[in-house]
Amino acid sequence: MKKLGVYVHIPFCLSRCAYCDFISSVLTDDSQLNRYVEHIIKEIGLLKESGIFSEREIDTIYFGGGTPSLLKSAYLRSILETIRLNRRAASQEVTIEANPATIDFETLLAYKEAGINRISIGVQSLNDKTLKAIGRRHNASEAIQAIEIAEKTGLSISVDLMLGLPFQTKEDIKFFIDEVLKHDVKHISTYMLSLEDGTKLKAQVERNEIKVSSDDEKVELFDYAAKLLKEKGFIRYEVSNFAKIGFEAKHNSKYWTRDEYIGIGLGAHSLISNERFYNKETFSEYYKDLDEGHLPHVIEATLDESEAEEEYIMLALRTNQGINLADYKAKFNKDFVESHKTGLDLHKDQLNILNNNISIKEEYLNVLNQIVIDLI
Repeated sequence: MKKLGVYVHIPFCLSRCAYCDFISSVLTDDSQLNRYVEHIIKEIGLLKESGIFSEREIDTIYFGGGTPSLLKSAYLRSILETIRLNRRAASQEVTIEANPATIDFETLLAYKEAGINRISIGVQSLNDKTLKAIGRRHNASEAIQAIEIAEKTGLSISVDLMLGLPFQTKEDIKFFIDEVLKHDVKHISTYMLSLEDGTKLKAQVERNEIKVSSDDEKVELFDYAAKLLKEKGFIRYEVSNFAKIGFEAKHNSKYWTRDEYIGIGLGAHSLISNERFYNKETFSEYYKDLDEGHLPHVIEATLDESEAEEEYIMLALRTNQGINLADYKAKFNKDFVESHKTGLDLHKDQLNILNNNISIKEEYLNVLNQIVIDLI
């Protein structure tokens, strides 16, 4: 039976960060969450009727946002029970993203009892000046306290580190890594700041009110962070993700291996049988469709074999495992080495070819895009 990842989008925050362009809304009333969860339950029911769940085994669930840790434990339990999560599955990973400002011991313990076993904490920085500049609600002390609370519950802990932020230095990066690794953190996601249209931070930068790192400076910060994490025993298993062996994010890995996943909630994206689609992105449209008894899906693309192959190559090469030649042949009925000989010859010094796998050497991941272009 095929495996299926489930992503549940919770599009509410207590306030909007200066860099954020995600589909999210500031929560002003608990009734907003109540209505939203009611419609999440409706959507799961319609997905069950469609046969997507019955034909596949759910092995990962991920609550993303927004700020999913705004969910009351009763809401979380209701969603998980509706999905009929099999908590006894040894391979199961159930993650919730959390803002440090929303974490307390009782809530996390209730989440764990409901079925959560992994938490991704949006720390971003441990420089208070930086955190204030980007509109985060927590300070460095509160972020560390949130990690300590998660540690006490026994949840598997991941933290986010953002690079290229205002006032950020290499010393900040080292301090961040040293401090979080005093605790039981097994996974760190690193993201380079992207200035998106319509965000407060981009407007501030354009008005010269605040300065952020240049692209070259961001790469330098990233390389420095990667070096420190490698020294600490973390494996760069994907371009932006580092983990101790055995603690790689199973759900997020589905995105890079093109395994199937279904997105639930406002604007959530899915990949099922080479079809990419997403849910409608306004509350009014999302609620209307569900109230009328049909799924709020918008088809993004139906990939033909050539498009699926290109996507497979592009995503697989983001990982340290790279392209498995046997898997490639099984999926596309051709030999990768023969069909991509020109690109392989061009980049032979930048590639590892070991144990029936082709991957990009870690020191060349910064030129990933060019290598992919030449291969496809």
